[in-house]
Amino acid sequence: MSKLIRQITTGGFLLLTLVALPAAICGQPLPTPKDFVSNLDVRCYKIPNQPPLNISLRLDHLNPFFVQQHVPFEIVTLKEPQDLCVPVFKNSTPPSSTSRPFIQFVDWKCYGITGSPLNLPVHLTQLNPVIASLLGPTDDVTVREPQQLCVPVQKNNVVPPSSVLPLVSNLDVKCYRIDSQANPSGKRVNLNHLNPLFSTLPLETVNFLAPPNPVQLCVPVTKNMQQPPTTVFQIIQYSDVLCYNIDGLALNKTLTLTHLNPVLRAMGLPTETVLVTSSHKLCVPVAKGTFLPPG
Repeated sequence: MSKLIRQITTGGFLLLTLVALPAAICGQPLPTPKDFVSNLDVRCYKIPNQPPLNISLRLDHLNPFFVQQHVPFEIVTLKEPQDLCVPVFKNSTPPSSTSRPFIQFVDWKCYGITGSPLNLPVHLTQLNPVIASLLGPTDDVTVREPQQLCVPVQKNNVVPPSSVLPLVSNLDVKCYRIDSQANPSGKRVNLNHLNPLFSTLPLETVNFLAPPNPVQLCVPVTKNMQQPPTTVFQIIQYSDVLCYNIDGLALNKTLTLTHLNPVLRAMGLPTETVLVTSSHKLCVPVAKGTFLPPG
């Protein structure tokens, strides 16, 4: 009888172990597109005095609104790096527990680009409740010429977890100059950093600056016709952010940046050390037209 009990106990323990394994193997489950995108806030700092890459890429749009508008692909040349954008949350309202493991590793290195203006009117809906309450739920903008391509990087050799990498490593956005009649001047927002390297920095209050503001709309694109994995495609295609000029404290940190996107990694681009300086933009999630992220 005691031998039978031992066998049952051992078998039960083994069963529990096997049940627990998939969660450990699969890692963090993906958030819904709405959950992820609604929490996609990044703060951008300047990285001056960097040499141009002079690499040409084909960029194709992913967002359903731009696809419906038949916005054509464009060949761009990456010039000098201009910004490092890092994840933040606003007014002591952190991201959901399901989106935070991914959002905290969204770091973008933004390169200057040029291209033809779209001159396309777009109705935008604010997705983050904090900004919708502070600045109003919608904005109507006209999308002009492209200014930047922002691509995913890791900082100081801190590699995102394997369950997070497929999403953050394929999240590239093309940023266009916009015209808007909005005037957020005089509004203030509290920002906390999310990235593990900066999460101990204290809360900071920043001001939205006078018009022109907002200044950019950043939209998801593919590079050289390489599509994101199907598991994360729907999340990435809705990852649009609207960027505002803000003031704020400089970061003044020297960081080592390594490319994460498979296209750029395949090109063998080197790790770069940059000085991250003044704060100048806050980018917040929006939806274009009637295309709201599902979930």
